[in-house]
Amino acid sequence: MGGAAGHMNHPFDLGWVDTGNDLLDFFERAKVFVEKKGAGAVKIDGVNVSFKVVGDEQKEFAVDRGSLKPIDIEGITMARVDDRFPEGHGMRPAIRTLLTILNTALPSMKKELVQLGMWDDPSLFLNTEYVAGTTNVTSYDENFLAIHGLNQFYHKIHSRNGSERPGAERPEGIKAPSVETPYDQSVMDSLIKKLNPVANEYGFQVYGSVPTERIGGSNIDFERTLSEPFTVRISDEREITKSLKEWLSEASNPRYKSVKLKSGKKTHPLHKELYKAILDGSTPIVDLIEDTDAEAAIYGAIMMHATRMLGNDILRGLTSPMGDVMNHEGVVMRDDKMFGPNPVKITGEFILGGMGSAFQADTSLSEDEEDFVGYKHKPLRTEEDENEDPVVDTDFREPKKIAIVPGSFKPPHRGHLEMVQQYANNNDEVYVLISNPLKKQRALADGSIIGAEEALGIWEILAGHLGNVDIRVSDAASPMTATFEMLGAAGPLHPKDIITLGASTKGGDWRRWIGAENAKGVRSDITIRDARKTAVNPVVHSPEYMALLSLSPLKDEMPSVKDANKDPREFHASDMRYLLGKADDDEEAVELLEDFVGADNVSDLLSVLNINTGLNETSFSGGISGAPAARGGPWHNLDTNAENDKEKRISKLKKENIDLNIIDDVIRLIMEKGIVQ
Repeated sequence: MGGAAGHMNHPFDLGWVDTGNDLLDFFERAKVFVEKKGAGAVKIDGVNVSFKVVGDEQKEFAVDRGSLKPIDIEGITMARVDDRFPEGHGMRPAIRTLLTILNTALPSMKKELVQLGMWDDPSLFLNTEYVAGTTNVTSYDENFLAIHGLNQFYHKIHSRNGSERPGAERPEGIKAPSVETPYDQSVMDSLIKKLNPVANEYGFQVYGSVPTERIGGSNIDFERTLSEPFTVRISDEREITKSLKEWLSEASNPRYKSVKLKSGKKTHPLHKELYKAILDGSTPIVDLIEDTDAEAAIYGAIMMHATRMLGNDILRGLTSPMGDVMNHEGVVMRDDKMFGPNPVKITGEFILGGMGSAFQADTSLSEDEEDFVGYKHKPLRTEEDENEDPVVDTDFREPKKIAIVPGSFKPPHRGHLEMVQQYANNNDEVYVLISNPLKKQRALADGSIIGAEEALGIWEILAGHLGNVDIRVSDAASPMTATFEMLGAAGPLHPKDIITLGASTKGGDWRRWIGAENAKGVRSDITIRDARKTAVNPVVHSPEYMALLSLSPLKDEMPSVKDANKDPREFHASDMRYLLGKADDDEEAVELLEDFVGADNVSDLLSVLNINTGLNETSFSGGISGAPAARGGPWHNLDTNAENDKEKRISKLKKENIDLNIIDDVIRLIMEKGIVQ
């Protein structure tokens, strides 16, 4: 579940699921939960939409996507739908229809909205799932809106511009945008009853949380699944086959790690496509993953496989008013004592998403599957756009002042942000175009690649509060190419638009745009301003940063200090990459990074890049944190000595990895780590 409601955890996302045995423990709890409490609610495969009530004297429903953009905080009302969702966005007509239904029924639902607390508190919202026929994967035979429950936003203030989102006090370590709030079920039932007659007129049905129940005579038994063999193909000459139970007994959860493919790209060990590639076995581990990452990749596949297969065992025993749960995305379970404070989903077969493997013959991820940290890019041209005439513009609008700021941004930093903010203040819209070079990749000290998707994730952290800034990933390898594609007939510009091409005064950067208006393919009905006059003066580091740097031992290896042609006072992506490479074990590097992205954003930055310093663990887990006793509650026995021994073994193994640089040594590596017994 995304959007304002936040991501809903898989079992392996929970903070206390550190090992394969912990994962098995979770499913044993789920089995007891099903047998004693009749399971939970159907997990609908739809689009998450959050509705709140806004207005003083004149109340109306509005959508809130959960960002710090003013339009979300104020509410996307019917009159502002087009301002939040660009032309061609599939949510435009859907949101209009849903708001029409809700606003038409609003007067009759006032009593219930007051009782739920929503009438005068826009920090509370209905957490819903919208379905119109076929969704992401599942095919439904009706259009409906499922109201999962009532959520409340956490209070948040933006560190730079002071934008404030009212809401509940955020507990320490919690990164989710909102929290589920208790409510009277009879009140929600009454609201849904009043909403349905209006919804029916528009071809919709409204459901509450759809309950699940045991199928009569069903028996949830994991033994058969746990005894099934799972084979990992190490090389053309070697395979390892063990029962799922044996694999789980030794597996550790690699959720905080990343793995490097032989192609040089990085992905997450719990990526479904990596799991499918290992499950399929057509490409052996030695040809798929760098040898030092073999353990994390294999154990990630084991955790995914167990979650899928044991999840199927749970789901087969459940039914609902909407039919067997196996026909839906899965089931949602809520129980603080058994699972933790947040809901968790069991999806079974759905975890694969119903798609074929995106790993190609060269063992690289396809372009659409590289976003292992969960950020999705917006293509410059959608499938719907391709069906339209790119030359004839029948949807007239007034000309706009538009700034285009292209770059590879590896990574983005405050210097880039200041440029974008200046353009945002002086233009109607700003497009930040992230090019996608496949050859000249930028890497950290450990070889981790900062790709286009990572750049997008960082940009959304930095500029998510700017309502007139549109951040996109282009398929083009060059920032110049990406820009000229936007300036061409297939781009989103309209006649008489006035275009500013982003540039800095630093080093004559603006000169690259000389003659842009006469370049081949550029529209002749737009105006491109003189880049020399619109170039932005670069900002410099704060005095505090320079003072800290002057005293830091990190200074001697800082790229801008070593290079006589660079000024350390200026922002350099190479300096930021150097500090990121040190951030996992150097607190001073983390402190210096604050000047690049802002103190409040450092934890999110490290999470996007999968750098674990202890600062950003909770943003990955989304589950239980705090004292050891909270990790497993009464079900989890913590042996301190065993934990200490485990940490010593992990430390020893990390040192051993340094010497394993030959592909064939991957077998020896995983033997030493206990995968081969």
